[in-house]
Amino acid sequence: MQNLIAVLLLTLASGYLLLKWMPAAAKEKIRAFSVSYIPALAPLFAKVAQKTAGCGSGCSNCSSSSNDTCSTSSELKPVKLIRNASNQR
Repeated sequence: MQNLIAVLLLTLASGYLLLKWMPAAAKEKIRAFSVSYIPALAPLFAKVAQKTAGCGSGCSNCSSSSNDTCSTSSELKPVKLIRNASNQR
């Protein structure tokens, strides 16, 4: 019984992580497929789509977002790499 519960929890956690990091286009395809078979899920998916819309939704299109935290190319700063002398051999 404990193994079944552990497998269930790991499956749910993996599914959540997969959906969280999945590109927006793939999420939309899954949403359309799921809603075609179970129409009662449509309101749930609509709420999730509204929450994830914006700059951090994975669509790589900040121009359609009204969020001011989106970085543009003029705001990018260079990265300076610093090597630790004790790690060099």
